[in-house]
Amino acid sequence: MATTIISAATNSDLDTGSYFELAARAALTCVERSDVRLDEIGMLINTGVFRDSNISEPAVSALIQKRIGMGLAYEAGRTPAFSFDLMNGATGLLHAIVTAETFLATGGVEYALLVAGDTHPSTERRVADFPYTATGAALLLGTSPSAGGFGRLHTCDTARAAGPIAWVALGEAGTGGRHAMCIRPGAEDPLDLATAAVRACLDEEGLDGGDFAEGRAVLLAPAQASGFHARLADALVITSHSVVGLDPSIGDPYTAAPVHAYLNALHAGLLDTARTVVFLAVDGASAACLAYRPRLASPSHPKALAYG
Repeated sequence: MATTIISAATNSDLDTGSYFELAARAALTCVERSDVRLDEIGMLINTGVFRDSNISEPAVSALIQKRIGMGLAYEAGRTPAFSFDLMNGATGLLHAIVTAETFLATGGVEYALLVAGDTHPSTERRVADFPYTATGAALLLGTSPSAGGFGRLHTCDTARAAGPIAWVALGEAGTGGRHAMCIRPGAEDPLDLATAAVRACLDEEGLDGGDFAEGRAVLLAPAQASGFHARLADALVITSHSVVGLDPSIGDPYTAAPVHAYLNALHAGLLDTARTVVFLAVDGASAACLAYRPRLASPSHPKALAYG
């Protein structure tokens, strides 16, 4: 059976700046929106990069797993649960989807919970020069005989020498290193990287401008660069109304951005008719793109069926 998105949720509550808490709240809401019990979920993957107090050990995934109470004890009859971090900048969530799918396809787990999001390590909600919004997001994946599943992951990386994007200047931070972070967001316009990754995906999936114009395909493009959606639509020669981004009031949710864009499209009704939802994640250093087919194509859509 193919992988399917069972539910999704985000959380940007203002009463906390803790990524652990925001991700936990998003995860619990995501599970509550499904018919899946928490003790049926066998895997949790965290893709958030910036976390409370710059904690690196234990894995953030384990801390979130503990906070939501998922599979904390081995008991007869209960689904064993494990968790790990998979971080790859803005594209981490898409890599996590592909990773989780390998476990779902083989029956290693029945359900996988993915979490994303970031915060300044001080857990202050607004810190000068920190460009990302404190938020958490979650996707619950499972399998379904009526879903078309995910396509292959397409990536594109910058050709320039990649310098550090985030670091802690220990000499300047002194004893406050756990609460410090320096950010140098990619100075390059992400448009070229995004265009290359999406174009490769559309070519493989056999999608063209007509699929987007007629509502059979939707592109999720969660980047806050100026005019990004319109410029990406022009570069791909597709209609701009089929390119869905972020609510500007959210700011830049970084690793959680694909989930915010997915929920935007869902609430706007754009997924009601879409046969293919194209996920994009991008920053100044890399882009990743993969197609998601929420349902099997009907015989009335022979092109989509050919790639389903």
